[in-house]
Amino acid sequence: MKKIGLYGSGKLTKIIVNCYLNNLLEGYEIVGCYSKTKENRDYISNLLNIKPCDTFDELINRDLDYLVEATNPNATKEILEKTINKKINIILLSIGALAEDNYYKKIETLAKQNNVKIHLASGAISGFEVLRTAKIMGLTKSKLTNTKGPKALIKTTLYNKEMENNNYIAFKGSALEAINNLPTGINVGVATALATMGVNDTQIEIKTEPSFTGDSQCIDIECNNEVKAHLDVYSKTSDIAGYSVVALLQNLNSSIVF
Repeated sequence: MKKIGLYGSGKLTKIIVNCYLNNLLEGYEIVGCYSKTKENRDYISNLLNIKPCDTFDELINRDLDYLVEATNPNATKEILEKTINKKINIILLSIGALAEDNYYKKIETLAKQNNVKIHLASGAISGFEVLRTAKIMGLTKSKLTNTKGPKALIKTTLYNKEMENNNYIAFKGSALEAINNLPTGINVGVATALATMGVNDTQIEIKTEPSFTGDSQCIDIECNNEVKAHLDVYSKTSDIAGYSVVALLQNLNSSIVF
C-alpha cells in the first residue's frame, strides 16, 4: 500500500479525498494532511479518520511515498526542497512554482540526486503526450489562449473596467510574464510551456468575455509543416484539476499505463 500525504485542504483536496473514500484510489492510503489553516486540516483529517498534522514536518515524517500538493506556487516553493530531500515523490498542481528557469533546474537536479519524481498533474490541459512528442520532433510554435470571465481577474493587476462590457485582451506575452502577472491563475500556461518550448518562448494570451463562466484553455502547436495540433478544453469550475490528480495516481499504480 503506497502512502499519500496531502498538502493543502481546499476544494481540490476535498475532491481527491472524496474519490479516495469512494474507492477510486485502490492501492493507496492517505495518512496525513497539512495546511496552514488548522480548521481546514482538521476537517480533512476527520473525514479520513486520521490524526491531524500540526506542522508540515509532521506530514513528511509519516513515511510518505507521494506528497500531493494543492496550494499555490509561493507556498509550494516553501516545501519542495524539504520534500525532495526526504525522498518523497511529488504530485504538483501549482506548476507555476517551476516557472523560473534557474529554479526549475535546481529542483530537477535535486530530484535526480534523491531519485525522486515530480509528477505534473494535467489539470485542465489536454494532450501532454502530444505536446511532448511534438517537442521531440522540433516545435516551431507553442501558444495557449486562456478565456475567462472578468470576475476571475477583478483582484489582479490585469483587471480593467472595460472588460465588464466588452471582449477584452487582458494579457499577451510569454508564459513567464503571464505567471508573474497572475501567480495563481495561469498554472496551465506554465505547464504547457514546460511540456513544449519553455517559459520564455511559449506565448500566452488571456482574454475575457463579459458573460463567460469558467475557463477555456486552447493550445496551438506546430512542427513546421509536419504536425499541427489544436487542443481545446473548457471547464466550468476548477474541479477538473482535482480529478486529474486522481487519474494520475491511478495511472501510476496501473499495470497498463496511458
